[in-house]
Amino acid sequence: MIRTYQYYAIFNFAEDGINVTFPDLPGCITCGESIDEALVMAKEALELFLDGEPVEDIPPPQSIMSELLNSKDKAYLIEASIKYD
Repeated sequence: MIRTYQYYAIFNFAEDGINVTFPDLPGCITCGESIDEALVMAKEALELFLDGEPVEDIPPPQSIMSELLNSKDKAYLIEASIKYD
């Protein structure tokens, strides 16, 4: 069985690159030097974070709240498909 998950990631644009965090998934973080690289890394981080977690332990995704974003942030919806046996 394959389940698809969608979570918002916050991309923080800093001088040294883009830091990526998932508000719904504390500890799921990554980075990239460009938007394209950060998007790839965010998908990979989400897949690795969710892979192996029991379905019942995965929190439901929430809507992005504008108060989580500052002027150097942008939210992207990241999708990951996880295969369960």
